[in-house]
Amino acid sequence: MPRLMKLRDEFVRLASAGRFHDAASREWRELPHNWRMALLMVAGIGNDVDSLSTLASRSWREFPEAERIAMRVVIRTGKRHLGGVTALASKV
Repeated sequence: MPRLMKLRDEFVRLASAGRFHDAASREWRELPHNWRMALLMVAGIGNDVDSLSTLASRSWREFPEAERIAMRVVIRTGKRHLGGVTALASKV
């Protein structure tokens, strides 16, 4: 599965002529700071609150490829698990 995700990303990068990375940078920038910190923590990047805050302030392209891959895996997993959450998000 990780190999397929890597191939998918590579094909998207080739087909989009780099626009894919601009979209990823924009989406990262638009995430609230505390969500970026949480994603970094779940991905195992950074080891204390100060470094998480500093890392979360980085632009997407400033992260090494290995860290971007780790965050993408966490985001995909979160998307799969949180996509169906409704009762936990309700106001009652």
